[in-house]
Amino acid sequence: MVRRLEMERFSVTNAPNDPQSNAALGQFRAARRRADWEQMWGRLTGKSAQLLAFDEVRAYVKANTPRQRVRKTIPLAAIVGSVGRYQDFTRSFLPKRDSDRSRWASVRRAALDHKPLPPIDVYRLGDVYFVQDGNHRVSVARQMQAEDIDAYVTEIETSVPLQPDDNLDAVIIKAEYAEFLEYTEMARLRPDHQLLVTAPGHYTTLLEMIDVHHYYLSREANGKIPYDEAVVDWYDNVYLPVVDLVQEWGILHSFPGRTETDLYAWIAKHRADISREMGWPVDTGAAAQDLVERFSGRGDKVVTRLAGGLWARLAGLLLPAALDPGPRPGAWRREWLPTHHLRRLFQDVLVAVDGSPQSWHAVEQAGLLVRRDGGDLHGLHIVASEGERTGEPVRAIRTEFERRCRALEIRGDLRVQAAAKRTHPIGHALVQRARWADIVVLPLNHPPRRRPFARINSGIGVLVRRSPRPLLLVPGPATPMQHGLVAYDGSPKAQEALFVATYLAARWKGKLTVVAVMGAGRVADEALGTAYEYTRRRGVAAECIRAEGPVAAALLSTAAEQSADHLILGGYGHAPVVEVVLGSAVDEVLRKTDLPILICR
Repeated sequence: MVRRLEMERFSVTNAPNDPQSNAALGQFRAARRRADWEQMWGRLTGKSAQLLAFDEVRAYVKANTPRQRVRKTIPLAAIVGSVGRYQDFTRSFLPKRDSDRSRWASVRRAALDHKPLPPIDVYRLGDVYFVQDGNHRVSVARQMQAEDIDAYVTEIETSVPLQPDDNLDAVIIKAEYAEFLEYTEMARLRPDHQLLVTAPGHYTTLLEMIDVHHYYLSREANGKIPYDEAVVDWYDNVYLPVVDLVQEWGILHSFPGRTETDLYAWIAKHRADISREMGWPVDTGAAAQDLVERFSGRGDKVVTRLAGGLWARLAGLLLPAALDPGPRPGAWRREWLPTHHLRRLFQDVLVAVDGSPQSWHAVEQAGLLVRRDGGDLHGLHIVASEGERTGEPVRAIRTEFERRCRALEIRGDLRVQAAAKRTHPIGHALVQRARWADIVVLPLNHPPRRRPFARINSGIGVLVRRSPRPLLLVPGPATPMQHGLVAYDGSPKAQEALFVATYLAARWKGKLTVVAVMGAGRVADEALGTAYEYTRRRGVAAECIRAEGPVAAALLSTAAEQSADHLILGGYGHAPVVEVVLGSAVDEVLRKTDLPILICR
């Protein structure tokens, strides 16, 4: 038969006037064009047009010793790969190489002449077949729209249930799933589990997480606990709560075609990466929110990212940092509320540390927030270059920071970072890290100056505008923060300040004074009425005061009369250009007070 095919191949290439030969060659050329289109469409859609490689698949599924070969009729649609020629044909067995013209046309000519062709040789894995011999016969049969083909079948046992529509990723996923089930016995321990994934590698990630969970459970128990207990505890108390979060927030809508287990693996990895970079454990909900914002494939999210990235690049080129309007009022609270189930406002406190006496005042003030809310203190020290990170000055600052944390009886850690920006390096680093904290605390060493050009270059001004979290500025020694004075005019930023001020008074059992300043174009009574009702409904008996005159002077004089020990403000009230040119009441307060100032937006 092989000799007959060789003679036919010769006749096809040397008998151009033979109608059957010409028809076979024409059909080959048509098949080649369809192969090119199939590959192009696969690249456009991301759906692979490649045959599976038998040796690669067999290695993944850990197939057993082949059984005896038997002859039978098999469905062509179930043939998904090849032993040696998987690169020569597409997934539908269209020819990819022009050099196959003669052999393909010879087989097609034999079929046109109704000459018998020998059975092909295939391996069977699960419900799919791989061609050992007869790739061209399969290709021609597929193009003739045949449904079956005669074959010698060598079956190889495997526990992985392969299907005809599986691509290589699907094969890998099934193989990893089989190994995962064997290792964890999840099917026995939790028979109703739904641990389905769409990307290779996720089951390996799950195994690593379970192993780590087993390690920590054993350490907490002062002895190694059974592995199956760790599997159950991980599934019930680690995995399922994240799945509940994914379902509650509708995160799957942002990642079409993915599963809850995919999202669990991505969220867990994203959280671990951010926590490693920040130096403290990041909340799972915050990591999930960031994952959606940065990587969602949903159309509106992609457009928002593209538009935001373009605007950020243009603003960076055209506008000074002081003119960046920063986040919208209330954005920080909308991000905070879903992720803080304990409803503690200041669980993660970020403080700038430079080793100056003023920065130690800031550490003490930050430590007070941590103690009262049962959180953690995260110090950040900026050095000019990487080489300075391990020098003696840094070691001295770290030692003092740790000593003060012990004295305050709080958990604290200090991160040292090389400056990434020449202008406002501390401010830039704080803005980058503030996204993962609840509040930023820093010493007010350099209040905004009066001249417009100086305000453009003000590091504090940049932070007040751009910080994605509330900002506590400490101009002098720490205070108990038991009597807050909040400026309220009914604006969105003032509402954020009132929210924080009411929280502090309620949680810390402190005193709260609300001040509305009257003046040209300002009405105080309506604002005071709103503030009174807001605080009363939350169990806080705030004293509401109407003041007159310039805003900054009225606030400072009222704070002195009421013996307030900290101020709460809503940030800049006008557009950045107006504030830079004309100045701001916030800047005036920052220049003149020695009380801690909590700025919200």
